[in-house]
Amino acid sequence: MPPASRTDANLQVALAGEADANRRYLAYGIRALAEGRADVAQLFFEAAGAETIHALEHLRAMGAVASTRENLVTAATGEMQEIDVTLPRMIREAEEDGRADAAASFRLALERERHHRDMFRHALATFDGRAPAPAPAIAAATAAPARRAEGAVSAGGGVMAATMRRMDGRAHMSELDTEPKRIERLGSIREVVFGAQDGLVSTFAVVAGLAAAGVGPLVVLLGGAVSAMAGVLSMSIGTFLSSRAQRQLYERELARERREIRDHAGEEIAELIAALAARGMARAEAAEVARRIGRHPDILLSALAIFELGLAPQRLGAPVRDALVMAVAFGGASVVPLLPFMVTQGLAALGLSAALTLVALFCVGVLKARVAGVSALRSGLEVAVLAAASGLISFGLGRLASVVLGVDLRG
Repeated sequence: MPPASRTDANLQVALAGEADANRRYLAYGIRALAEGRADVAQLFFEAAGAETIHALEHLRAMGAVASTRENLVTAATGEMQEIDVTLPRMIREAEEDGRADAAASFRLALERERHHRDMFRHALATFDGRAPAPAPAIAAATAAPARRAEGAVSAGGGVMAATMRRMDGRAHMSELDTEPKRIERLGSIREVVFGAQDGLVSTFAVVAGLAAAGVGPLVVLLGGAVSAMAGVLSMSIGTFLSSRAQRQLYERELARERREIRDHAGEEIAELIAALAARGMARAEAAEVARRIGRHPDILLSALAIFELGLAPQRLGAPVRDALVMAVAFGGASVVPLLPFMVTQGLAALGLSAALTLVALFCVGVLKARVAGVSALRSGLEVAVLAAASGLISFGLGRLASVVLGVDLRG
């Protein structure tokens, strides 16, 4: 091997400097968050990300990254000096100097370094498909944290802990597959309720107005049918355009967020830390969670979309589906107020139409309550009362046109 050049030495010095700066800037950013200065924390986290890139470039220039097997060998053997000599010496000297805080920090590092060494050795031993029994050191190192985690869950609720232990992994994955589809289907409840309610109310309003003016049943039917058809076209087209506009807006915002993650990952991670902390998570925990999520850009995008934009990327809506649901709900509901005028006329038909409309509206309210998990009686009465008020207003306007203004629509 040729002797190390000045450039080789400079790369080593630069790498140490970048690594030190990265850790310091992360610590500075966490402290800034603890002091409520998310703006300054963003600067530190962005700088820390840049230092990481610089360090990776130095490692590449040094040829320090080999194959995965070689990297495992290096990782498994490279810390022996630190584990056997350096850290024990530091612990001893810290205790001699009366620095219990530093000694505790060195001991924690020594414990984790031993765990890392054993973890890398185990991975190397099983690298070629061999599957020996778990190394005792690894089992010992992971048993205590596992017990502490189980204890923490149990402390938060014994029933929940027991339930979690009984959960079948396959059932859990099945829920992950089926729940999004179920929520997507329930998302159409907005169009169903809105379309049915508007179809009932608007059609009955037209029917009530015409009937109050004293026109014949054929005119009432014709006017109601024309109003219903116009409503179907208007509401379905309006729903398609609004749903499509909303989807395009969301997609644009998600694209902007995706660019920011790509170009300024440190800033976006800082924003996620601030969002988690604002929702009650401890600053240190928020920083750790955000750091882990930050390794997966797609998950980071979803998290920021929820916290910043108030939307989930998987719930952007389906314009065609929304429009069809609206058309069917509106058109089907519009038939109800017209049915009595097919068999009778006059105030009897109007009264029966009002009764059927109120019953249908009450059912719409009950459907809404079943989906939302609220009181069915209260929801049904709410919808029915509002519709009754609308029908009374329409009836009054019809009488006003016929009596007060002297307009005789019966010809």
